[in-house]
Amino acid sequence: MGKQVERSITKLPRLFQILIILLLVSALVFLIAILLGNLRYVSNLYFYASILLLILAIIPIVLELVSSGKLAGKAVRKDENVSELLKEKQKLYEQRANMTYIFGFSGIVAFLLSIITSLII
Repeated sequence: MGKQVERSITKLPRLFQILIILLLVSALVFLIAILLGNLRYVSNLYFYASILLLILAIIPIVLELVSSGKLAGKAVRKDENVSELLKEKQKLYEQRANMTYIFGFSGIVAFLLSIITSLII
């Protein structure tokens, strides 16, 4: 019958991924500020969100360094070519780098929103 459509946030362009993350963060920031009963917390919450997003951006980098180090260590022990093994991991590296860009840029924008909201509110 019909084609099965595969839907995933990772299939969207980076700009849409960043916008989705920022919309979710903004919704959470305003929801928490309303629950706390003071909209002046918006700036602080954006700041904390930017720290969290930047930490999430760093995690794929650390994972890549650790896995590449392990792979190189195994290759040296087994007398295999390290560059060949690293070429095989290239697709995983590109996915992790994409996540770093998305969360890193979202963290920077959240930090800018923190500054803007501190000046406005």
